[in-house]
Amino acid sequence: MSASPLTVKIRFEDGTIWATVEEMPGVFATGDTIAELHESLREAIALYLAPEGEEPAQIELHELELVDTSARVELVAA
Repeated sequence: MSASPLTVKIRFEDGTIWATVEEMPGVFATGDTIAELHESLREAIALYLAPEGEEPAQIELHELELVDTSARVELVAA
């Protein structure tokens, strides 16, 4: 398995945590907690990587690591 770092921008808005992935335009996720955000982010990235018309593959993301005002997450591809 290989891992690739992704830059995740996180913001709080109206009690919800929002995240976008800089390397994947249009990918965003939301959650009420960091755990919910992480799961939503995993699903959004899987959908982005899936070929059109195919079911998304199961992917694994390492925990979010805060870096300044962004977070970095490792995508582990099988």
